[in-house]
Amino acid sequence: MNNNNRYEYPPVFSVDATGHLPQQQHYHQHHPQMSAAGRMDPALVPCWTFPPARYHSKRRGCGGMTSAAGTLLIMVLLMVFAALGLGAYQIMKIQTELAQLKQELHIQTESRAPERLVGNPIKDPDQTKHSQAAHLMGQTQNIESNPLQWESHHGRAFTDGVVYRGGGLQVNETGLYFIYSRVDFLSKSCHFRDSVSHTVYVKRIDGSLMTLMGDRREGYCRVGSTEVWRDGSNLGSVHLLKKADWVFVNVSKPALMSKSPYNNYFGLFKLT
Repeated sequence: MNNNNRYEYPPVFSVDATGHLPQQQHYHQHHPQMSAAGRMDPALVPCWTFPPARYHSKRRGCGGMTSAAGTLLIMVLLMVFAALGLGAYQIMKIQTELAQLKQELHIQTESRAPERLVGNPIKDPDQTKHSQAAHLMGQTQNIESNPLQWESHHGRAFTDGVVYRGGGLQVNETGLYFIYSRVDFLSKSCHFRDSVSHTVYVKRIDGSLMTLMGDRREGYCRVGSTEVWRDGSNLGSVHLLKKADWVFVNVSKPALMSKSPYNNYFGLFKLT
């Protein structure tokens, strides 16, 4: 068998770096080199290279930053400017409120100025002044209970800044006081000429006595009647008391007073 077959190879095209065909060469040349066995070695296959890979760099914006980084930077700047704007608004709001508060305080100060001009001192609300007041309730009296004795601790009775002792109230400050007293008389029999009196008086530090108020009742019952009669006396007015003054209540017939503690009472409180 004859092995002198000739092999034809397909044409090979070479291209440059831009991908164009500068020339077309047909490699039909056969080399006469023969192998030791008498065969014709095929021609060497030419080597070629593809166009080199082009390096496509990412598009970059100003300063070499990518578009995503630029967008993020813009968002951060917007947030910073928004925070600064909000802070400026809050500061302006606080300044406005402070200005309004100062204006209100100025108006209040001006409104109190006439009080200073006329000599009325402005009272400090933080200073607590001890009050001067007392309310005494009736209790069972003896036949000769003068002055009258009172209940000072139980029920609605109290003393505040005032001393109670021996039926009297002693004030600790000089000033105007409202003094009041009520007595209730109750009995089953009486005489035509009978009368009852109700008196409030003050005892000074030097021992002198002075009547502050008085009431006298005559003809308060019907002679010969078997029904229980009842009558009351009320006294109350403003008086100037001096420090250490004692105030007492006296009635002409203590035995005729009713036993109700709510119908018999005595008290005072300081006005100025």
